[in-house]
Amino acid sequence: MNTRDLSDHDAKQLQAGERHYRSFVGPPNQYDLMGAMQFRLLTSLGLREWQRVLDFGCGSLRAGRLFIPYLQAHRYFGVEPNQWLVEDAIARQLGNELIKLKSPIFSFNRDFTVPFEKVKFEFILAQSIFSHTGLDLIEKVLKEFSRVLDDKGIIAVTFSPSQDGSNFSGSGWVYPKCVRYCMEAVSVVAGKADLAFQPIPFFHPRQSWFLMSHSIDVLPSLQSLHLLTGAVFNVDEFSLSLLGPHQS
Repeated sequence: MNTRDLSDHDAKQLQAGERHYRSFVGPPNQYDLMGAMQFRLLTSLGLREWQRVLDFGCGSLRAGRLFIPYLQAHRYFGVEPNQWLVEDAIARQLGNELIKLKSPIFSFNRDFTVPFEKVKFEFILAQSIFSHTGLDLIEKVLKEFSRVLDDKGIIAVTFSPSQDGSNFSGSGWVYPKCVRYCMEAVSVVAGKADLAFQPIPFFHPRQSWFLMSHSIDVLPSLQSLHLLTGAVFNVDEFSLSLLGPHQS
């Protein structure tokens, strides 16, 4: 049987990266939780239904299947090089009627650009993208984000921070390999895109969340960061989220 044709239940036995819409984007048994995490983060940051969301590297709509019903029509934008992932997610999670009703907008490009002209986004999401890219692509993508971000918009991205201050020295897209960067490198590459940045303690099982914006005043204050823990109850594999503010 073609791996893509496996049921959602059977796909839970696959390894991350295998060719099924649930496993290609990460551990298939966490598909639901990883999507919900992203939805919870943006709604905690004030996302409203009339605002525009750019889901960069939207994959198989782990988060998109929650954002698309929530947002008004024409408000969800996804960039994804692997068109089959979106097609399988629509067929098996959302259905064509919802797509027709909500009219999400997709770009299936591989050049790490944001091709939506004359659109400004209140929220931009890039979960588990910069954990697979060299600094050359990170710099390119953040400049794209800065260009299309609303004046009061917020970017939410994940990195895999290094514990010893070292940085990945390669370039380009290195998926499924994971790469790490120190906090200083994140700060420098954000600065090159004229973006303020703020690490936040919102739980992620393997990486760490950062917020970016045109102005630091748009981001949550240091005094309020303790409210952004992302704690998950009654799920053993995410039990570390209950231990307090989290940084991977």
